[in-house]
Amino acid sequence: MKLLYSTLLLTVLVFGLVVAQRNPQQTNTDKITFTSQPSTTGIVSITYKYTAKAVSGDSTAKIKYFPYMGIMAFIYPSNLYAVDSLTGLLTFTPKTKGWYTLGVMARSTKGGVAYQTFFVTIAGGNGIVQGRVTDTNKTVIKGAIIELFNVSSQTSSSIFGFQSNGSFSFWTVSEASGNYRISGIDPGKYKLFAISPSSLYDSQWYDGKSSAALADVITVLDSPAVAPATDIVLRGKAPNVLVSGSVKDDTKNPIKKAEVIFVNSNFALNVDDSVDDFRKFFDINAVKTDCRLDGVSQQVLHIKVDSTNGTFNASIPPGSYIAFAKADGYVTEFYQEQSSLLLATKIVVIQNIPTTNINFTLAQVPPIVLGSISGIVLDTSKDVGIPSRIIVSKDIWAASATSRTPRVYVVDTDSLGAYSVGRVQPGTYYVLALPLGSYAPAYYSTDTASNRWKKASTVTINESGNNLSGINIYVRQLSVSASGYAGISGKVSTKVNSTVRLSIALPGAFVYAITNNQVAGYSITDNTGAFSVNGIAPGSYSVTADNLGSTEPSASTVLLSYNNINYNYSPVTATINFSLSSTTGVETSVSIQPKEFELSQNYPNPFNPTTTINYAIQQPGMVVLKVYNIVGQEIQTLVNGYQAAGKYQVTLNADYLSSGVYFYRLQSSGNTSMRKMVLLR
Repeated sequence: MKLLYSTLLLTVLVFGLVVAQRNPQQTNTDKITFTSQPSTTGIVSITYKYTAKAVSGDSTAKIKYFPYMGIMAFIYPSNLYAVDSLTGLLTFTPKTKGWYTLGVMARSTKGGVAYQTFFVTIAGGNGIVQGRVTDTNKTVIKGAIIELFNVSSQTSSSIFGFQSNGSFSFWTVSEASGNYRISGIDPGKYKLFAISPSSLYDSQWYDGKSSAALADVITVLDSPAVAPATDIVLRGKAPNVLVSGSVKDDTKNPIKKAEVIFVNSNFALNVDDSVDDFRKFFDINAVKTDCRLDGVSQQVLHIKVDSTNGTFNASIPPGSYIAFAKADGYVTEFYQEQSSLLLATKIVVIQNIPTTNINFTLAQVPPIVLGSISGIVLDTSKDVGIPSRIIVSKDIWAASATSRTPRVYVVDTDSLGAYSVGRVQPGTYYVLALPLGSYAPAYYSTDTASNRWKKASTVTINESGNNLSGINIYVRQLSVSASGYAGISGKVSTKVNSTVRLSIALPGAFVYAITNNQVAGYSITDNTGAFSVNGIAPGSYSVTADNLGSTEPSASTVLLSYNNINYNYSPVTATINFSLSSTTGVETSVSIQPKEFELSQNYPNPFNPTTTINYAIQQPGMVVLKVYNIVGQEIQTLVNGYQAAGKYQVTLNADYLSSGVYFYRLQSSGNTSMRKMVLLR
């Protein structure tokens, strides 16, 4: 069983994820690996025991064990716990409730070293929540993550000298029998969330509820003798839905040996949308399962295109997906020709409604000398590798004249956080890590671990195609002191001019909720600029946004709580909107340079009150996009400024207009195009 203790003032704590890291200087034959797994729970005044076991690749090596506190050595007393050097037995007698970092160093006589750090939650109660996880056919489900959130927020404890009011938050995983058990719980009222271990089932709140607001409240007493059976029945997904499309090149010819990959969007972006909590899933599984975007996973669906005409047809479960196509000799692209994972258009597959025209146009890899960028993503406090998605974005104004085609590269690290981005065009780039699990994103920086792009350091691939190594990115864990089920939502837009009603959505921006200078949660804006920061506890948060190439907005302060009316303990969700302005030529919303000038039909059409307009310009220059009424009067200017060649998206908010026919006209570099749209209220 694993459990978490949440307190609003505690900022140094992190998830109970066990990690091991060998010394990079040790030889392959003397690679040290921990084979034991510790418990991460304990009870006040009862001695916690764990026997660490490690093996060496050299059979002649002998291993000794020592306490390892890492950065926590500055906080903990040196005698907090002991480790027997010969047996590896760790003993720890906690005197107060709280969350403690423990660690063991294994050192062999051949010079190999490995570290195992983990976090033990010390509770003071005697309550138990237990039950069994099955599906509607009564088949047991192994590996479901069970989370238990305290809703009364009335417990208190003294941790590292801080007296804090907060709430307990526990979690465990169902066994092969489907059974789960959480013990050592303080008495109080709780809500329970079950996370499905696969794409076969829907995650849900207890008892069968779709949201935290509707979830049943569980009362836990301070006695194990009265623990009721809290069984969970996960519902299966709805029947599969047909999806179809094609993969072609720039000349509209089919690419016959291409592959299309559909990935659960929350799995791809490592987000918690209150239904699929993949951060917790990754905390448990990222180092031992295949979590790549194109890997072998139930969350990743591989579809081969027809070898004769480049089309594809497949049947997939309903849900939200990010799709991309790849083929040898071509640049991998996400749907609607986006090259960045952060800007990828989500495809929502709805039950009983076929999803068609999922078409891809791939550009060939240019015949120029290409370079590479490699490094490792590391935890700042433990210096261990963290599995991540890597996003490399070009600074287009710093790019050379021979390689001005905007590009974004996306790769996955291995299970130890190492990555290598190959076939990179000459240019100057920003390198971003999107860690899997409960970590905040961060940019490569030579002097800090930063989730702010303005503090990032750039790297340059020259015309000779150099290979850059040692581009290491340091990431920090989210503040688990803020673990809960409240949230903050809103929209992020970008400023083009001072028109009051102008609203241009800004996709791919990060929104951070911060408490005590530590990121508690974050979200990534979608195609409409919308975001939702979920999974945070009641408390005060500073909320801000960050987008590559944009100014940083002023932070907003929000206070979250649980609404106790009628004892429902519904989460209170705050709404915040940000408007950012562009400051540089960093490539953020443009994909492969288009071959032609194009103004697409708005979608949806008819619309009420918002609609999206996509357009493309084949060369840089002044761009003007305006809206007119049926008699030719100018209604609104959507775009009026210099833009690089590329594809763009604008959202029109017509809440101040009456129903009727309107026109929108695009002008750039001597080209003009106009289309009609209908506002229907």
